[in-house]
Amino acid sequence: MATEAPDPRTFKSWEDAFQFPIPVVRKLEKQLRSNAGENREKLRSLVGASYRDLLDTAETIIDMELRMEQVEAKLARVGQNCNSRGVDRILGNAAGLGTQLRSRDMDRYTFASQLSVFRSCPTAMSRLMRGDAPCLLIAKVLVISRLLYKALSQAKKGNSFADHTWNRLGSLRRKLLLRINKQLASAASDTSVLVEAMCAYSLATSSTPTDVLRHFHHVRLEEAVHLLQTSQDLAANGVTALRLCLKTCQDTSTIFPRRLAESLAKLKTQPLAQDPDVRALYELNLDIHDRWIGDEARNYTPQPRHDELQRTEAEKLLSQWSKQAIFAFQEGTKAALSQTTDLKAVASLRRDLIETWILSGSRMPGLQPAQVLDDLRDTMNAQLKHIVRSRAQTLRTVVLELTSVLQEWSTSGNDQIISLWETSSTPGGLSDGAQGFKTSILNTYQRRDEAVLRVVSAFDRWTDSILEVKVIVKNMKETRWDDTFAEDVDDSDDEFGLDSKESLLSEDDPALLEETTQEALRDSLHNLRKSFAQIISQLTSDVEVSDLPQVTFLLRAVREIADRIPTLRLQDKSAVLSSPFTPELLAPLHAALAKQAIDRSMKSYSKALKSRTSGVKGHILWEGNPPLPAQPSPSAFRLLQQLVKDMAAYGSDVWAPEGVQILKSLAIEEISKLWKQALDTSNHGVKGPPKPSSDTGEELPAEDQKEDQAAMATELIGERLKQLVFDMLYLQRYLGVRGGSDSLASLDSLVKVASDASLLDDSMMVRLRKNVSEYWRKTYLMFALLS
Repeated sequence: MATEAPDPRTFKSWEDAFQFPIPVVRKLEKQLRSNAGENREKLRSLVGASYRDLLDTAETIIDMELRMEQVEAKLARVGQNCNSRGVDRILGNAAGLGTQLRSRDMDRYTFASQLSVFRSCPTAMSRLMRGDAPCLLIAKVLVISRLLYKALSQAKKGNSFADHTWNRLGSLRRKLLLRINKQLASAASDTSVLVEAMCAYSLATSSTPTDVLRHFHHVRLEEAVHLLQTSQDLAANGVTALRLCLKTCQDTSTIFPRRLAESLAKLKTQPLAQDPDVRALYELNLDIHDRWIGDEARNYTPQPRHDELQRTEAEKLLSQWSKQAIFAFQEGTKAALSQTTDLKAVASLRRDLIETWILSGSRMPGLQPAQVLDDLRDTMNAQLKHIVRSRAQTLRTVVLELTSVLQEWSTSGNDQIISLWETSSTPGGLSDGAQGFKTSILNTYQRRDEAVLRVVSAFDRWTDSILEVKVIVKNMKETRWDDTFAEDVDDSDDEFGLDSKESLLSEDDPALLEETTQEALRDSLHNLRKSFAQIISQLTSDVEVSDLPQVTFLLRAVREIADRIPTLRLQDKSAVLSSPFTPELLAPLHAALAKQAIDRSMKSYSKALKSRTSGVKGHILWEGNPPLPAQPSPSAFRLLQQLVKDMAAYGSDVWAPEGVQILKSLAIEEISKLWKQALDTSNHGVKGPPKPSSDTGEELPAEDQKEDQAAMATELIGERLKQLVFDMLYLQRYLGVRGGSDSLASLDSLVKVASDASLLDDSMMVRLRKNVSEYWRKTYLMFALLS
């Protein structure tokens, strides 16, 4: 049975261990041996660590002993040497050594400080340029860098690094000058900013006040010219350029020479390296390197010739520059205007420039304000007239579009006719008062197909560009200059009075533009007439049936253009421009169309007259006593019906009054020939009359038969002639040409011949004419195209 062994460390004596059984005692022995081994190891580690500490302590004691010996030796020597003569000798030797060391390190320290500051100058300038630092501070740093480069260039080493830094400074100097020019060129720059920029320019370029003034004028003039060369927003840039010229004169009078002289004199008060702003630049570290950068760089004070420019000389230079600036401004304005075709921009520029000049023109010395005002007016008016003439000449685009359509016609054809009653696949819009639907109806009725609309659109674009002049003229007339002239402080000294200026600007200039526009329009319309005359001549030289769609297209295009010409009036009271499309010009087109329209109906009527060899079948419907015709023959009625039908086939919209008159003239000429032939035939009698017989059925004697045949022939001829007289009078109602005395006289003579041959007396002719008039009132609406 195993027994647990107690912890031997709890025994008070060795005898307590033997009170247990032997196995327990053995376990206690093993346990005690194990504890003894562990304690032995712990003791060994403790003894080893303490030993190393003791060794370190011993070494420290030995080192302290050695040092104490050295200290005691030195103290002993100090005690031996601490006497007056020895101290004097040591001080003398130390002073000599210090002087030798300083003289040896002076060049090295100076070179290092100069190189450090010189290397930091580009860094400081770059940082200042990225911010809003004043240009004068940057210029001061640039001057210090010059002095340092001069000192470094005389050194025997480091030239390559200094040259590299100097090249970088050259680039920064150009950027500084550009920044100065930007400030000088800005009309928004305050006077203090301008003076500071001028001082910076004087430092950076070692310029005198006269040089600074010339440079200031040069920069402002270049900026004004540059503004005029900018293509965007001509009106705003032109006014800005003029105001810049005026502001330059004002700034010059304010700054030169007193303000600039005072600012340049302040630069002489202290060295640049002692300037608080310069010393505040942490890149330079002047608080450290100040004593080593050399006397020239440390003590350099600018000495500008601040009193070099006198007031009289400044006024003289300003007067010369004013003349040069206004001349350059006018030339730049002309060049800028030559690049624009925007009437509104030119008119706006005119108004703003004149207003600006009137208000501030007296501030530019050496100039006559009235003369400059006249020059501005002449320049603006010349460009307005040029734009108007150029726009008027663009009317040739209509001719080009028309020619293009005619050329395309020969290859593709474009004679599709759309009926007003056809259902469109595209629903008509009913919004905005059904404007789209009404436009579609009008376009269909007037046969405004794609080809016509192309030409009309080109003309409408040209018309819109011309009518823009109307708005410009109206604005020019409505512009009131009374307040502007009232603010003109030198108006009493001006050679123009208020009324004369107002008259020039609000009456003479608009009237000149109107007159130019009217002349340009007359010339353009005259050229349009010539172009159309050539096109019409080529088209009608040898007209075929296949060419008629082109003829109708040309007539429709002419009609649309002619309807729009009256809208070109610039004023409500101005005369309307005469249309270039005279009846003489369009007569070949109307004649070509009329010839084709009457061809088929005349052929049918001619056949009908030739085939009428028997009596008039409708004589049983004659009225009155004696009976007279009350309606035209079927052939005459069919003639009018066929003629109107053929006319409508080409489109009722192309039959203008001039075209209808030409058609009537041609038709009456052709029909008169047919009537003459019919009258000649009637005079020779009729062929093959029926043989009459007696009531008993027996044949009459030969003499009686001849008498009866002659009577019947005379009666048939009489009936046919009476019907022909009615037809003549009836057709004369429709085909009689207004004002055509020759044709009417010819018709009247034919009617006279026919009435005499038909034995119609005056009363019968009155009845016949009355019947014709009544029947015409019943049927004239059927043949409305001929009315």
